[in-house]
Amino acid sequence: MTSSSDTKPVWQVLAAKAQKEVQRAQLSLAEVHQRKEQALARDEKLEELLVEYASQLSQLQRKAHSTGEAGNYRQFIDQLQKIKNQAKTEISALESDCAEARQVLLLADRERLKLEKLAERAQQQLDRDAELSDNRAREAQSIMQFNLRQQMNRQ
Repeated sequence: MTSSSDTKPVWQVLAAKAQKEVQRAQLSLAEVHQRKEQALARDEKLEELLVEYASQLSQLQRKAHSTGEAGNYRQFIDQLQKIKNQAKTEISALESDCAEARQVLLLADRERLKLEKLAERAQQQLDRDAELSDNRAREAQSIMQFNLRQQMNRQ
């Protein structure tokens, strides 16, 4: 059986461990969020390229041009659209990863709060036990002094 003084460090250690888990979850969420932002920026750049090359193709078609030149523009636009579709898929996956990382962070934070509360309760119990022990010791001391005085008065 462990004494109450043994429980104090355990709860503090568990609370500290939970805090480290929260920090890891925060870092993970930040990393995934950053990757998502980078993917969104790439997607935006692809959109700009698509608009630019579609505009160039439109201008090319208004004037005399070779079919090969127009075909090259169309082929490049097609490749950009395929890459953009891949980027959309990546963004969707990263949004899912962000949601999952947020959930992990939420759970880790709840666990941290729970363990901190338990550590606080354990400390409060230790404080109450120490106060009770001090009161008992003072009471025992007072009783012994009273008994000694009684014996000295009888003599």
